[in-house]
Amino acid sequence: MYLTTYSTSGGSGTVPTWFMVKDGVLYFTTLRASLKARRIKATGRVRVALGTPHGPSFEGQAEWVDNRPDLEQEVLAAYRRKYPLLVPLFMGRWIRKRLASRESVLIRITPALP
Repeated sequence: MYLTTYSTSGGSGTVPTWFMVKDGVLYFTTLRASLKARRIKATGRVRVALGTPHGPSFEGQAEWVDNRPDLEQEVLAAYRRKYPLLVPLFMGRWIRKRLASRESVLIRITPALP
């Protein structure tokens, strides 16, 4: 997905992001100090585009999710299924370590109702 986050002044930025869908909600992990995490913490407003930055999109509300190791494990399992070589060999350990140390955070995106 391509995730657009918004600053409190209305500025925006779009970045590609790995994600998992569960019960109609999107989840992903990111460093707590990242710009997208800080913007989500400040405003919660996001736009998600699928396929390309200008692909089909929807607005949503994002929030930090702490103390949910069950969801963190599900996200890692989804990443492993999607990227069966990259995640087990490298990225999985990095993501797991940063979640455990709280350097990273799990983010939940709930699509806005029309």
